[in-house]
Amino acid sequence: MSGNGLRIFTYHSIDHPPAGTPLAKLHVRPLEFERQCRWLARLGMRGVSMTEGYRALQAGRAGKLVAITLDDGYQDNLLHAAAILKRHGFGATCYVVTDTIGGTNVWDAALGVPRRMMSERDLQAWQAQGFEIGSHTCSHPHLDQLQPQVLAAELAGSRQRLQALTGTAVEHFCYPYGDHDAAVVAAARQAGYVTATTTRKGIAQTGDDPLQLPRISINGGRGIGKFLLYAGTRYAELRR
Repeated sequence: MSGNGLRIFTYHSIDHPPAGTPLAKLHVRPLEFERQCRWLARLGMRGVSMTEGYRALQAGRAGKLVAITLDDGYQDNLLHAAAILKRHGFGATCYVVTDTIGGTNVWDAALGVPRRMMSERDLQAWQAQGFEIGSHTCSHPHLDQLQPQVLAAELAGSRQRLQALTGTAVEHFCYPYGDHDAAVVAAARQAGYVTATTTRKGIAQTGDDPLQLPRISINGGRGIGKFLLYAGTRYAELRR
């Protein structure tokens, strides 16, 4: 284990990859996800939301926790991941793209493999099962390419809609594509987020900027060996 650092695992779709997708690695099959959760439990670790994980990180007691984050808001997170997480007593945070609630992943339209996103009712069901909702912007843009007013609207607008939908504070954010610079980080802070996650590989440490936290991408089809390296060793720190 890596001291009291927090492992933040990145998932997207918990489903079989659709035929023809060029992004098969973003799909973790349900049985594969179940096996990963089972191994975390065997290692004495527990999957948690970003809220619980970040609080534990601040307190210096996150070493046995894994923050499970799911990007975009795919409907299969509710249909497949939720039951598996519940069986293991795990928490999780789903980062939602608000303009596509009830729609499809339009930012990947050019790839020709649409995926269904959670509806408002689905998101409420996700929350009712004890899971957390975070923001992933309104439209999944490259944030570092936006004008300041548009950037602010993407970050604040998505947060406001999700708070109205859930009736709770939305404190956690994820940068689409991992794109962020000083202006984007400042906009996330201005929008009121407590944490923001990146695509930089690593284990979050107490002294890290909470608006630039590293994560560990869990890609589908890699086998359990690589997963165990990420879960039980400092491999993510050594292979940045």
